[in-house]
Amino acid sequence: MFLVAEPAQNFVTLPDDETQGHGQSVPDWQRQIRAVLSDIRDLLAAEDFSSAVAMSNFYLTDIAMKELLRQITAEFFPDGLGAMTIIPQMPVGGGVCGAEIWAIKGENIKRKNSHSDNIVVIESDSVRWFLGGDFRSDNLPVGAYNRSFDAMKKFGECLNQNQFQLDQVIRTWIYQGHLVLADRTTDDGVLQRYQELNRARTDFFGATKFLNKYLPPECKSTVFPASTGIGADDVDVVIAAIAVDTKRKDFIAVPLENPNQTSAFSYSADYSPQSPKFARGMAVTMENWCQIFVSGTASITNSESRFGGEPALQTEQTLDNIAALIDGSNLERHGIKGFNSGLDNLECVRVYIKNPNDFNVIDEICKKRLKNTPILYTIADVCRPELLVEIEGFAVTTKKK
Repeated sequence: MFLVAEPAQNFVTLPDDETQGHGQSVPDWQRQIRAVLSDIRDLLAAEDFSSAVAMSNFYLTDIAMKELLRQITAEFFPDGLGAMTIIPQMPVGGGVCGAEIWAIKGENIKRKNSHSDNIVVIESDSVRWFLGGDFRSDNLPVGAYNRSFDAMKKFGECLNQNQFQLDQVIRTWIYQGHLVLADRTTDDGVLQRYQELNRARTDFFGATKFLNKYLPPECKSTVFPASTGIGADDVDVVIAAIAVDTKRKDFIAVPLENPNQTSAFSYSADYSPQSPKFARGMAVTMENWCQIFVSGTASITNSESRFGGEPALQTEQTLDNIAALIDGSNLERHGIKGFNSGLDNLECVRVYIKNPNDFNVIDEICKKRLKNTPILYTIADVCRPELLVEIEGFAVTTKKK
């Protein structure tokens, strides 16, 4: 079972006269961080998930507060908050900090925390899950390609250190600072940072044959992990990921493509000299359940952007794309039979908004169509200049009775 805790966007602040140790007022940003962590603690305690956090994502308006956030988090949660990633994106609403928590518990779950706060290995029902985050470059070379490749290399090393392989990765998140800015000039023109990220990912993946052990026999398609590549406010890149390892014969992982979209890895060079190497989604099934990791999705049909300059129409199209991706008929088309699935099956959703002024119209549509699904909104650049919103999610469904 997964739980998402979404602290209120209107942060509770501590009394103005509250002090910390030396008679000085606690700065407003510190009060906000403490309020967010207090909300998380209360939500986890209410659901009896306090010791079951698998992954946590924190969104900071100012990445310079990263180490302070870690310090205060350790104060609130001495045992940690799972695989923790700190992302330089502004939460919608103007606060300095927002958070998303994934928790899982059960009688047969074993957890192995690493010596760092960014890796957790969970074993449940003979399946091992790697959850890792906050992979960053510490090399001196600048440029989106060099730093992206180095962060990916560190991620790969951590996989190996925990007895996982690159071909077992099912989901990645890549947060690239200043996503669409020019990064490098070539004889063919100027390359954006996102295009350089795609080049680094292509080189890092190399000839890796993803998930061969878990694919159904009828799966003949190209296989890459599900992924989100999204903008961030820092100049650097940070990566998070999930991988899986099992010998169970009934465990199946299937990359999903949208019938209304060209596969991202088949995009022409007009969009990027090296196409984005990711699947539109990843379905994981075992026994009678199916989990679907929905990649970052935007207002694109075939390979073309739709409804430029129209945030409402782009949001509707994006949700239509997600609905088509996770629909039971599309699952069946990919060899996953016997499941109903739709937007109601989304357990959590992240919405990335390019322009803060578009929030109200996007929020109205998301709440109408996603009903009670927890939604976390952040301000982030999207991979094409004309795209104003990107949405990702996680869905769970069981077999038809």
